[in-house]
Amino acid sequence: MTDSHNETNLEVVRMSATVPAAISMQTNAHSTGLMYEQSVLNQQRDSLIGLSNSAMGIKKISSIRLKRELHAFRKGRFDI
Repeated sequence: MTDSHNETNLEVVRMSATVPAAISMQTNAHSTGLMYEQSVLNQQRDSLIGLSNSAMGIKKISSIRLKRELHAFRKGRFDI
């Protein structure tokens, strides 16, 4: 009877060190996953900001050129 009681105590002692280690590993894995997720989201945001800035720059440049061309076209269409 004492053999099985000692065996049970040893089993509890052996397992008790692995539970905090498993919790720590799970926490680290979760934190690492969150860091990767945030990194990807930041890259996507920066990419979209870059695209919108370049689109706005092109729009501003083209609007100046279009205004000049339209002005020239309006003046020139009545010249015969």
